[in-house]
Amino acid sequence: MYVTIIFPKGSDNVTVASRLYQWDYGQQLRIEASDLPPIVEVHFATEDMEEVIARVCEIVNGVGTVSIPDKCFEQPGTVRIWIVEVGETSGRTLKSAKIRITSRARPKPSTP
Repeated sequence: MYVTIIFPKGSDNVTVASRLYQWDYGQQLRIEASDLPPIVEVHFATEDMEEVIARVCEIVNGVGTVSIPDKCFEQPGTVRIWIVEVGETSGRTLKSAKIRITSRARPKPSTP
């Protein structure tokens, strides 16, 4: 399942309307932006995280896909996303986004 972030031309910050819920897992983020370099890092964090989780993402023809860390679904609230251009000795945030995670009860592990 994909959650898609679309950055219209000239837009660097968006909020994504999604149907993601607390305790979801295995979710993919699709990034659509025509002005990104071929390789970026995508940084993920929630309000309760002290450090971001960084993932490398390849952008081909303005589109890239990266896994959303399952840790981002442990708490309801907002997942912040930063798309970062990375050089040998520096990094620069190019775009950012927010995805809302809706609260729900924690599921019990299924039994065989």
